[in-house]
Amino acid sequence: MNNTKKERIYSFVLSIVAFWLLWEWLVPLKTVSDTKNVDVFIGFVAFCLLLSFWRLPRWLAASFKLFYIFYALNALFFHVPFLSFRWLPLLVQDVVAHMTIIRHFRWLEMTNVFRSLLFFLLLWMMVYLVRYWLLIRRRIWLFYAMTLTYIAVLDTFTAFYGNGAIVRLVGVGFFLISWLHYERLQETKTYPKWLLLCMGGIGISLLMGYIGPKPAPQWPDPVAFMKSYAKEPQQETDNPAVKKIGYGSNDSRLGGPFIADDTVVFTAIDEQRHYWRVETKDVYTGKGWEVRDTVQIETFDNGNVTHSWWDNRVKKTISTAHVQMAQARTYLVYPEGIKTISAPQNVIFRMQSANEKIYSTDRESYIQPLQEYVLTYEYPTFSVEQLKAAPAVEDRSLLQQYTQLPDTLPPRVRELAEAITKEKTTQYEKTKAIEQYFRFSGFVYETKEVAVPGKNDDYVDQFLFETKKGYCDNFSTSMVVMLRSIGIPSRWVKGYTSGQLTDETKDGKKIYTITNNNAHSWVEVYFSGIGWVPFEPTQGFSNPYEFTTETISEVTPIPAQKQTQPVQQRIKLNDVLQQERALSSNQKGKFTASILTWKKIVVFIVFCVITVCLLYQTRRKWWPYITLFWFKYRHGNSVFIKAYVSLLRHLRDYGLKRKQGQTLRQYAACVDEAFGTDEMSRLTLLYERAIYKNDTVDNQWEEMKELWENLIKKTVS
Repeated sequence: MNNTKKERIYSFVLSIVAFWLLWEWLVPLKTVSDTKNVDVFIGFVAFCLLLSFWRLPRWLAASFKLFYIFYALNALFFHVPFLSFRWLPLLVQDVVAHMTIIRHFRWLEMTNVFRSLLFFLLLWMMVYLVRYWLLIRRRIWLFYAMTLTYIAVLDTFTAFYGNGAIVRLVGVGFFLISWLHYERLQETKTYPKWLLLCMGGIGISLLMGYIGPKPAPQWPDPVAFMKSYAKEPQQETDNPAVKKIGYGSNDSRLGGPFIADDTVVFTAIDEQRHYWRVETKDVYTGKGWEVRDTVQIETFDNGNVTHSWWDNRVKKTISTAHVQMAQARTYLVYPEGIKTISAPQNVIFRMQSANEKIYSTDRESYIQPLQEYVLTYEYPTFSVEQLKAAPAVEDRSLLQQYTQLPDTLPPRVRELAEAITKEKTTQYEKTKAIEQYFRFSGFVYETKEVAVPGKNDDYVDQFLFETKKGYCDNFSTSMVVMLRSIGIPSRWVKGYTSGQLTDETKDGKKIYTITNNNAHSWVEVYFSGIGWVPFEPTQGFSNPYEFTTETISEVTPIPAQKQTQPVQQRIKLNDVLQQERALSSNQKGKFTASILTWKKIVVFIVFCVITVCLLYQTRRKWWPYITLFWFKYRHGNSVFIKAYVSLLRHLRDYGLKRKQGQTLRQYAACVDEAFGTDEMSRLTLLYERAIYKNDTVDNQWEEMKELWENLIKKTVS
């Protein structure tokens, strides 16, 4: 077999190895991210490696790769005939638009088209680098270690199951490293049994690992451990960037895209469609929502909810719901108007007055997770005429609490609300006008390309005047803020929609399945003489409650009802509430601290990367001195042999590479010619005597040391 054919086979095998390494990076994306069509990117990697193996001219290979990229982008996003080139101006327009986005570091506003284009270019670069490391440098340890770390992290912290990948990396990866090391060793000496020994050692290691005993994990799950260490509830999601949809109590930083999640939260056997409430929030900060700081709690003995929801003149029917949670929770999901709660366990229900969140505890106020309970609730029918006739709210404390707005709110938000409602006379008409404004003014329901407000941006102002893209949080928060800006008391409510109707019971009741995808937020507005009334501004969603146009008698003033004196708890439950307050009312400070912490981490990582790069680039200046120090105080034949081999490596790094088949004496002559001395030849003669004649070097140690140090120092110059 001639050398050319052998080299082609060698190149083909290493190309397959390069594809395998990059494939290990791409496959997990199906599980750990919302990246679709991963096979298209895997195909691009294979195509690039194939072109490199064929050794086409660079301009021709680049043309083929660009053709693949443009064809894939058109097939995935533009869906027009490729040869019509109608996709080209669309792509150029998208790229030009992203220049501003990149210049202002608004990464979350990038479209899928531009992200895919960047990903193709990144893969193009990675293919080149991996081939260079494998075929030219014959070193792959750094990329292999990064791949192993990448798979281990994904296996630990995500839903990706990486056992098979780890086994492949250990087996094939170690063999690859051994093979490349063997190829480098051939430059000096040949070890014909090297690969056989490596394969045997790796095979035995894998076999022992497979048949050996496997004890249970000795450490706790790291994700749960870190969350508990940080004292964060498991359902929390603090990342203001890409996150999975679902309920979480931290709303201090709204915005950013989310990933759909169809995990079932609970099922309900119910008679009506309605919102499932979890909590309300009343303090708008300009970036999100917080809960006013209070420890007032209402306690409901025997499951009888004494909280007042609506006035007695609101038409209501009594309904029952049976809730079965997928996992036991310490808080309840419930419809507005709840009257009684019954559970298999002997528990006490307590409502935090600030946000109307209901917890289940035992009689000693210890949190008691609950998985199943039955609710009875009042289902209201709101009269439009009654809502129109409701007098203005005069309760100053209620107005102060539910018309709160930050001083930093841009004036144009209030101006827009006034313009929308300028021809309306009643509170109901103004509320409906703002609710309907989102339906006909160019707003789009969007979950991916959703902006995150910057340091000087207001969340509502950004949505109303700049992006007009968002989901329920954007719509509901904007409606509440506009209502408050014109003096209408309102609040932000979060929980779940009624879910999907999946079945019916024998007695005609409906079975609903509620998943994380049904997490939702909406608006409640306070009307005098009626109570809190829900409204739905979000595009694509409808209000599940009934509004009728029946004629009613004139609304008469309602006597003030005696307020139930809240019960303040001092132990157990308060521990949970303190955590809630730490994640709500104090979130702004904590978020700032978190940002500062992450900035420090990023700065430290960047510093380390720059330092490592500088050290690597300047290694020829400082590494020889480490070698000098390492051998300075050591003596003997074995030390001299190792020192000579180290000198060969430094000479090679300096640029005096030993040619294939060149003897040490011939190489030493080339070195002496380069440096204008005879030191390398003299040192080589001493080295050959130590190797082949086993002569002791103690009596000539000083001479050898001087020659060796002089040559090492010359490699620094």
